[in-house]
Amino acid sequence: MATKNIFSKHLPNVEKREDEEQKRKELDIIDTLVGAGYYRAHIQGLSSFDKIVGGMTWCIEACDYDVNVDLLFHENLTIGQKIALTEKIVGVLPRMKCPFLIEPHQIQGLDFINIFPVVQWLVKRSVENRSKKADTLRKLAATQFQNHFTLDSDRELQRMRVKQLANLQAIESKYLPKRLFKLRKAAGGGWVPVHPKDAAGQETAVAIGALEDGMEPELEDEEEEEDASVSTEQELNFDVLFKNIAKEHNISVQLTEADRSTLTKTYDDIKQNLSSEAIEHVSERNRIKAQLALKFALEKKLELTLNECDQLKSTVLEEEQQLKEESNRKEILEEEITNLDNLEITEANQKILDNVKALVLKNERMKKQETQFKENCKKELAELQQKIDKAETSTPDEDMLELQRQLDMELERLKSLRLQLAKKNRSYVAIKRQLDTVPDRTELAQYQRRFLELYNQVSAKHRETKQFYTLYNTLDDTKLYLEKELSLLNSIYDNYANAMQTPHSREQFVQQFETIVEGIRATKAKLKNKCDDERAKRDGLNAQLLCLMEQQRKYATTVKQLTMECQRNEALMQHLKVLKANQASTQQQQ
Repeated sequence: MATKNIFSKHLPNVEKREDEEQKRKELDIIDTLVGAGYYRAHIQGLSSFDKIVGGMTWCIEACDYDVNVDLLFHENLTIGQKIALTEKIVGVLPRMKCPFLIEPHQIQGLDFINIFPVVQWLVKRSVENRSKKADTLRKLAATQFQNHFTLDSDRELQRMRVKQLANLQAIESKYLPKRLFKLRKAAGGGWVPVHPKDAAGQETAVAIGALEDGMEPELEDEEEEEDASVSTEQELNFDVLFKNIAKEHNISVQLTEADRSTLTKTYDDIKQNLSSEAIEHVSERNRIKAQLALKFALEKKLELTLNECDQLKSTVLEEEQQLKEESNRKEILEEEITNLDNLEITEANQKILDNVKALVLKNERMKKQETQFKENCKKELAELQQKIDKAETSTPDEDMLELQRQLDMELERLKSLRLQLAKKNRSYVAIKRQLDTVPDRTELAQYQRRFLELYNQVSAKHRETKQFYTLYNTLDDTKLYLEKELSLLNSIYDNYANAMQTPHSREQFVQQFETIVEGIRATKAKLKNKCDDERAKRDGLNAQLLCLMEQQRKYATTVKQLTMECQRNEALMQHLKVLKANQASTQQQQ
């Protein structure tokens, strides 16, 4: 007895300590799931099994792993059904590389101490996966924004770059590199510019250099002396002759007074040394040479004219051939035009023609825009040139005044822009508040789940209350029948002594008793029929409930598939938009 009392004293304390630890772990698991976003664990009407299994399944699906588990649990699951659900969850954990091991019976038996680390790891993994998804979606939104929209600052920077490139091109075109030729020193002195066709005039340059040094050129024979005398008879002074020679050979020479007097004296001495007869003879020869040169020039001109005539004839033949080709092409084009006019009758060709006309109009508009752009560029170039000239001619004080005026204007503009920005911000905040008041799809889905859970909770409470009412009515009917039976037995017991005194009263008592028995049998049969009807009704409702639950499971599966297809459709639409944008950009670049 003492041993029994000792065990009975210490055993409740041990059970209480274990229950407290399990309860604490259960609360930790529920708080962890609620903190991760699984608010279904807050519902008081759900069992701990539904909360744990639902939370684990939600975390696994958040980690992009598929679990074929129906989250719309119903009450009074059998042990086999619970183990089947937990086996599916336990089978997914090794694929997710979960470091903690757990068995299905531990989840089914609500071993919260072993379940807590698994739930904690799943919550951590789901939070990391959702953060990665959020970063990916944010990057996708940023890239889509850069593809379809451009900020004002980027547009302004692009315009500034275009203007700067235009200015650089204008400056480069204005200050182009120029080729200069070296000066080559002549044989007799002086400097002569080097030209490609200057080889023939090297001897003249040598002679002129000799004259510049004050030396007489040596005459090799009498013909050279006669030529020099003829040149003196052309009523030209030496300065004019020297200038003509320099101009003929592209020589820029500047003579001093001493050089000019020396050359003039030399020229007069050569002129006096020649006799009159020699001068006449030389002049006659020169006239003959002039006539021969004129004849040679005319022959040369005639040859050039004949060559030019031959070239013109060949050009005329080519033009005639080209005219024939153009006429043939014109006929072909006229035939094509007639064929195109005949083709315009059909609707498809009419659409093509309309498209071509639209493209032609677009081309004309683009040409007009190009001309306008060129005019604007010219205007901007003129304005910038004016600004450059003004900057070159302006003083520091004027620059300071101009900068101060521009600074004041920019400050006023900044003030007005800040006011506009404040108005935009106020309107943005108002619109954001209106948008925040409208629930999104996730919130609506959450509200729907909470309403469904609340409906299930109310339905369970209603079912429980209905069961109490039914139990009360059944007990009330039982009490009524028992009171009737008791009153009947009391009446039989009270009348039994009187009825047994005479045979007539005994027979009458038996008849009354048989009547009562028949009434009881009829009432019993009536109640049995009513019970059979209620049982059949219950069986029919149970069958209908099973059908509805099966439809509910199919509906949940269909909704999940539809959601996946919608997400896939959205991804395909986004990909299609990106492809269209890339195609449009390539067409614009072409």
